[in-house]
Formats: sequence, structure tokens, C-alpha cells
Amino acid sequence: MSRLIAALFLCLAFAPAAHAQSLDCASASGLMQRVCEAPELIALEEERRALIGELQFIDPAHPAIQAEAEFLASQEACADTGCLIAGYAAHNQTLRTTLDAIRPAATELAPEPEAPPPAPERSARDDEPAAGAQRDAAATDQLSDYLATIVIWGVTLMIALWLVTAAARARRADRGD
Repeated sequence: MSRLIAALFLCLAFAPAAHAQSLDCASASGLMQRVCEAPELIALEEERRALIGELQFIDPAHPAIQAEAEFLASQEACADTGCLIAGYAAHNQTLRTTLDAIRPAATELAPEPEAPPPAPERSARDDEPAAGAQRDAAATDQLSDYLATIVIWGVTLMIALWLVTAAARARRADRGD
């Protein structure tokens, strides 16, 4: 029975969660607890972490990485969410600018895409189908994410069932049934 339970936990441990946030808000304290309380701050914090990760990949000893502790300490001093949002937005823009300046030269050697032809003049009435197309695209993306999640959980469930039946067969074989 313990093998069966272990197999089930193993399956569930490797089942990916769709769009899981990278912050652990359940055990957050201090600044991160305040960040977790505001969805816009969560997005800014995740962007900051992604930018720092890319910067560390390019130049692990960059001074901007060394300044992260100072930035976080300055954010601790903020009294309200507006101050935190402004601080994060400015800091993320600084990180983007820094990354743009130090990205490898190989990315600069890529040919520039040709400019698209100028769009014909459109009226407000012409924009209505475009807005509908954008909503349709967003709905399609949402649906595909939903279906991908269902498929992932379905596969995980099938693996778990296979492990259960394999464990049951092994148990019967051990008992001589």
C-alpha cells in the first residue's frame, strides 16, 4: 500500500500547474507580503525577477545585480502601494535599459525587419471588427490554455491509474494469486 501511495504522490508532484505564480505568497513576510496583497505588484515583482535572471545570465557580476538588496530595502520603506508600484516600475525600466545596453552583439547583428506598408486610413467603424478579432484571439488563447491544462491533468491521471494497476498486479504476484 505504501508503494501505491508513493506512486500517486510522485505523479502529482510532477503534474505542472498552469500559470502558477513564482511568488510564494503563503509564506511571504515583510515586503513580499505587501507585494502579494496587490496583483499589479505581483506582476511587477515577477517582471523584476525575470529581468534580474536575464541579467545574471548575461553578466553575473553586473553592478545592477549587486544593487538589488538596496532596491528592496528602499521598497521596504514605502508607506503605501502607490509608492511600491512607482518604485518597481522605475526599477524595472532601469533594468530593461541596462539589459538593452549589454545584450550580446549577436542580437544587434540580426537584420532589421522591413517596415510594413502604411496602413490605409480607417474610420471608427472599421475598428469594430479588429476589436472583435482581438477578443476572439484572447478567447482562443484562454481556451487553448484551458485545454492544455485538461490534457496535462488527464495524462497525469492515466499515469497514476497505470501505476495503481501495476502495483496491484505486483502485489498479487507477490502473494501468489
